[in-house]
Amino acid sequence: MAKPSKPCSLHELDFFKGLDEQELRDLDERSSCRRYDAGEVLFHEREPLAAKLRFVCSGQLQIHKSAASGKETIVRLIRPGEVFAVAALFDRRIAPATVTATVPTVVLEIPLEDFQAHLTRYPMLAIKLLAAFAQRLKDLQETLHTVASERARARLAALILRTLDRGGGQPAGDGAIRLNTRLPHAVMSRMIGITYEECVRIIRDWCHDPAILTYQRGGVLTLLDRDALERELVGG
Repeated sequence: MAKPSKPCSLHELDFFKGLDEQELRDLDERSSCRRYDAGEVLFHEREPLAAKLRFVCSGQLQIHKSAASGKETIVRLIRPGEVFAVAALFDRRIAPATVTATVPTVVLEIPLEDFQAHLTRYPMLAIKLLAAFAQRLKDLQETLHTVASERARARLAALILRTLDRGGGQPAGDGAIRLNTRLPHAVMSRMIGITYEECVRIIRDWCHDPAILTYQRGGVLTLLDRDALERELVGG
């Protein structure tokens, strides 16, 4: 009897491109997939984690941390194809932050020992893992730089542009680009440390003539004038 197909496989992830078909199948057989509903928590900050490599196959995850005051900050969004919770594999295997699905999401997991068994034969996987670490450090630097900005408009512009550059977008006519990643007001405000009301006001300003972007319910952003938004970074 044939095994039921998984909702995701390693074949769909760019991370594993370059492995020969047999090796890919062998590693894929050792992987498993989990489905999460929108709003479901995968794990909480400081929670012990099983030693697994984790990838988003479809959907989107939100990583957030809580301060001693109780204030919660969204650190980053995880999109399809991205690896996450990598640091926990090497740091006491404790979740560094809380991870929540923002939409129905499928996550593929590979036990660390199975992944390590392939590293000697395919060292490029280790290089890709190091690249993932480097990207996390770059993200942290950009986040700190953005938060250090005194101008809320500059912070918000930087977030939107960074999200577009990382997550991509789709042509929406007349040179406009619709972001693939949804950014509701509540998410944006918590990612850059401004109030919800201030975020709504700035976005509303940018939607008016001359319009820089449009905002639709649920956080659907369409960028109409990238040059104008980039000028916001320097107060133009």
